[in-house]
Amino acid sequence: MRVLFLNPPFHPRFSREQRSPAVTKSGTLYYPKWLATAAGVAIKNGHEVDLVDAPAGGYSVQAVIDRIEAKNIDAVVCDTSTPSILNDISVIESLVAARPSLHTLMVGRHVSSLPKETLAMSTSLQAVAIREYEYTVRDWLAAKACGADLSSVDGLVWRRGAGAGEIVTNTQRAAIHNLDELPFVSEVYKRFLHTPDYFYGHSLWPLVVFDTSRGCPYHCSFCVYPQTFSGHTMRYRSVANVADEFEYVAREMPEIKTVMLEDDTFIVSKPRTLELAKELIKRGNKLPFDANCRADIGADVEFLSVVHQAGARLFCVGFESGDVEVINGMKKNNDDRRDSKYHEEAHKFVRRCQDAGIMVHGCFMVGNLNETPASMEKTLDFAKALRPDTAQFFPIMVYPGTTAYQEAKKRDYIQIEDWGAWLTKDGLHNSVVTLPNITHEQLVSFCDRARRSFYLAPSYLLYKAKQSLKDRRELQRNLKGFLTLSKYLLKGSEHEKTSAATTPQAPNKTQGATA
Repeated sequence: MRVLFLNPPFHPRFSREQRSPAVTKSGTLYYPKWLATAAGVAIKNGHEVDLVDAPAGGYSVQAVIDRIEAKNIDAVVCDTSTPSILNDISVIESLVAARPSLHTLMVGRHVSSLPKETLAMSTSLQAVAIREYEYTVRDWLAAKACGADLSSVDGLVWRRGAGAGEIVTNTQRAAIHNLDELPFVSEVYKRFLHTPDYFYGHSLWPLVVFDTSRGCPYHCSFCVYPQTFSGHTMRYRSVANVADEFEYVAREMPEIKTVMLEDDTFIVSKPRTLELAKELIKRGNKLPFDANCRADIGADVEFLSVVHQAGARLFCVGFESGDVEVINGMKKNNDDRRDSKYHEEAHKFVRRCQDAGIMVHGCFMVGNLNETPASMEKTLDFAKALRPDTAQFFPIMVYPGTTAYQEAKKRDYIQIEDWGAWLTKDGLHNSVVTLPNITHEQLVSFCDRARRSFYLAPSYLLYKAKQSLKDRRELQRNLKGFLTLSKYLLKGSEHEKTSAATTPQAPNKTQGATA
């Protein structure tokens, strides 16, 4: 089959694959990692593959249609997200209208959580893949290539027949346990994508992104990937396989300055992390890496120093809230008895990381259950006291498939049903959660104020000036991030907000993505 893997057009630089999809204030744009991995599997199985990341490359819907015609594409695998789902459906409708013989498959967290509901939204939609979809896409393509019945494709929800046909749910597909079977996603990036398009506000640029594991043993109520995709059972790539990909990137992608390890939680098993670190040291790894991490892993300076020697530059940590009751409400820890010590552990972790030479990016969220105006102020004070290298402040974004979404629906905290309302008119993060004593507008406004208070503090500006003078790579990162963030520090999101009635619709099919 000739198959296009598509991250569809929407807002310019709309970061669809990040945990809270949006156009970010820092300029961060995630790689389409899952989509690219599935493309690599399809290549491995003999298909003629194309990959288009429209928000990164500035493709319009018409440009995608023209590419499909020029390459005589048979099938499209289309990524989706909750805030963009209305747009994503419209894109597929346009592609099918232009090429009625086209086979289409939707993937992503939103359709994985609401497959039947999504298919019911348009008769142009043919099928949805559930959860990890690399092998579901592989088997769907094989069935389409030979005209086989789709009933045998595990992990698929599909429409039997044309129009409003019967929606069929197949057997659930087992999670992939041998992750070494998967191709290096960095090879797919190199083949199809322009690496300078992608940027993380906390990372050196350019960067690449890949995983060393899948799954997370924790059950945070808001965290979308473990609940809708990767699950709570840890699965690891072999240490040799991970080290091989580091070597591939260093050898074949010399422009890359850092690797972001997008594991849900990088340090779960300290022995395994230490084994990986020692292998990277043994091989002489020179590529710095950043990773998602928890604060309460009990790591000492000696352990962190070895990980730093292996290349660890920065940990991205979800500190979430400065209030113990809010931490308890989001089920941040598997054992509630740990909640009372959570903030003490966070302070220790940041100081130990700094002593070991590792920076910390702090993630803070407001609007969870038990949130009050006072608890939000505690979170801002907590962020300032921790003194991470960078910080982000989010209003809660509850997504289908998470317990946070179920709880908010149950308590009638979600009062806007339009999926488009998850974003402002310019694609920035919005919140649709209104708590008994805090409106969603107040959540967004608080995050604007918290961001200004954190980043414009004289002590922080002095720290960043010293860091930039000391390291030219950090100077480049700081300038690139600050130039994007500065307009939001001055104006915030207030001028961006809009009502659900004026939320962004599907792009004009004749417009470019940068229109």
